Amino acid sequence: MDANLHLHSRFSDGSSWPEEIALDAARHGLAITALTDHDTLGGADRFVAECGRLGIAAVHACEIDVAEPEIEYKSEILAYFPEAASGGCPATKTLLAGVLEGRRKRLEYYLYWSRTIFRREDLCFDDILKDRMAGAAPANEATMATFSWSKVDLFLYLKERGFISPKSGYKDFKKDWFVPGRFPKYRLSKPSAGACVEAIHADSGFAVIPHFGHLWNDDVAAMERDAGNLEAKLRYFRAKGVDGVELYWYSEKKRTEEINAFVTSVAAPLGFFFTYGSDCHGPGTDKYTMDKFSGDFGGFPARRPERAVRP
Repeated sequence: MDANLHLHSRFSDGSSWPEEIALDAARHGLAITALTDHDTLGGADRFVAECGRLGIAAVHACEIDVAEPEIEYKSEILAYFPEAASGGCPATKTLLAGVLEGRRKRLEYYLYWSRTIFRREDLCFDDILKDRMAGAAPANEATMATFSWSKVDLFLYLKERGFISPKSGYKDFKKDWFVPGRFPKYRLSKPSAGACVEAIHADSGFAVIPHFGHLWNDDVAAMERDAGNLEAKLRYFRAKGVDGVELYWYSEKKRTEEINAFVTSVAAPLGFFFTYGSDCHGPGTDKYTMDKFSGDFGGFPARRPERAVRP
């Protein structure tokens, strides 16, 4: 099945609503797909329903920020729930509720400092919410509570109002503003990999490591030189119960093929299965990758692989 299982909507930091993404997936001929918004399943029901209407298989999913200091891992775990019905995944939603509250508090913290730095008392969360909802049908409180807020929202808000150069990109914004003397650091509490896997498995889901090459700056030569550490990290995740590894779009074809081949060669003997994802964030972003990458997905295992391997 031609699959792209890593997409983002306006429920987190994407530029399109779930229904628009489903239509885009249909236009590109995908057979199966998943909406993987950061720390939220808020748009999953809408996405799965629209994909069904368009004749595409879709899976309830999300991408959960994790912190695993023991192996110096500060990234994400993808969560897939192929058996979930509308409104399902209670254990994962419980885990994410606190994370979503923390994301909103972080944004309000940065808005406080924006008012201080730019001397503008009118900079407020309600305006950011209006920006997020632009062009959409009105949302109720329950829906808005599932929005995942990030630094991208702050960036777009300040850029739209002229406090940041219109030529500035998000990477430039982070580099220029999240340094000592500007926005003070806000430490967002993130769950451990073990806590994520426990919740995902409780909901009969599968946990998958995304874009593993990012840990080596998408450099296959660096990955090969550090092969021992790379395998140790994969073994660590396998022992935590992680089920799969994502094969990913690394910005250009040759690099993508080389990294994915190397990751497969190390991860397959450890018992991982593989998904495919392009990390598409939609039109107008620097990650509009719907047409860049997909793969022949063999489907989710009939049962989860063994959750541990011997060292």
